[in-house]
Amino acid sequence: MKRYNPFKPGSIVGPGMFSGRIEELNILERVLFQTKNGNPQHFLIQGERGIGKSSLLFYFNYVASGELESSSGDSFKFLTVNIELEPSNNYFDIIRKVGAELRRVVASNQRAMELVKTAWDFLKRWEVLGVKYSERDRAAEPHELLDELTHTVEQTVSAMGTEFDGILILIDEADKPPPKANLGEFIKIFTERLTKRGCNKVSLGMAGLSGVIRKLRESHESSPRIFEILSLEPLLKNERVQVVRRGLAISEEKNGYKTEITPDAENWISVFSEGYPHFIQQFAYSAFEEDNDNNIDTDDVGRGALKENGAFQQLGLKYFHEQYYDQIGADEYRDVLRFMASHIDDYVTKQDIRDATGIKETTLTNAIKALRDRKIIIPMEGKKGVYRLPTKSFAVWIKSFTGSPPTSVTS
Repeated sequence: MKRYNPFKPGSIVGPGMFSGRIEELNILERVLFQTKNGNPQHFLIQGERGIGKSSLLFYFNYVASGELESSSGDSFKFLTVNIELEPSNNYFDIIRKVGAELRRVVASNQRAMELVKTAWDFLKRWEVLGVKYSERDRAAEPHELLDELTHTVEQTVSAMGTEFDGILILIDEADKPPPKANLGEFIKIFTERLTKRGCNKVSLGMAGLSGVIRKLRESHESSPRIFEILSLEPLLKNERVQVVRRGLAISEEKNGYKTEITPDAENWISVFSEGYPHFIQQFAYSAFEEDNDNNIDTDDVGRGALKENGAFQQLGLKYFHEQYYDQIGADEYRDVLRFMASHIDDYVTKQDIRDATGIKETTLTNAIKALRDRKIIIPMEGKKGVYRLPTKSFAVWIKSFTGSPPTSVTS
């Protein structure tokens, strides 16, 4: 039966399916309010893969631009500039991406174009994706190009007057460039130059994996200090269920008929996912595909999760296959990971592992060394023989993948 499947594993979810993050959204809306009133604030969203960083940025973009109402009832109208960074990006690339996207956003907004005519000479120099530059621009020193970007932003904000609240610059995948790209230096100098020029209606927001703060600090020690830092945790049970229900509401709208889901099936998806938004999308997607009577039950969830090319296999291939299979040649090594996964990402001792698994001392020593060297487990600093898994999501996948479907769900 061909029908629209509303769930989107591996993709940013739209505002219609977005759920939770109430506390984070309240903080982000305060950032907008302060910036709108001339007290610019900046934020950094960090968290594991699949935790929903990009989806939160996407939703917030709608709130900032005024396309969605804020939870507080405040009205915002920011010009939003969105860029994504890549591993190959350097300092020049970062500056050029911001400038090029600012130019594109202004050019695509009729009212903004009308307002910034006096600043257009500055904006049009930032050609699409920063590719078309004169020889003078290509030979410019980094500080010269950054100064030009600062001047362009200042001129744009000034030209927009009070018809826009300011400019919101959103940088996703901020962890991808290497430390030598000097993203932290760019952030620190760019925000300071705007302040010195009296340009106080620009907010900078970033999202990246948990190691992004370390990378920022490597290029400029004080750069993380300018941010309100938000660390995303898994969704609560009611928020997980809400994601599924919102997806099914979209399905009904698209397909013209309703697909039901039993409470137990909702709970299974909640338990399997342990609150990771991407996991919720994957388990719900696979269960929806298995359903053939427009009533998703636990059989649908179980089959969708466990069958060949099902949810567990998909998550493993996308996130964890290399860590759990490709880099590990012995089952005893996986026994170590399975035990550690029962503690999620809490630290455990070598003695705990030995007692629980019964692995011989020599084999266990070799396993721990290999897992450490490949960064599949993380040692505790300053304490010998104590380790943890690198992320909660890895632990969740190991627990679920190596276990069996529950016969009942109580949490």
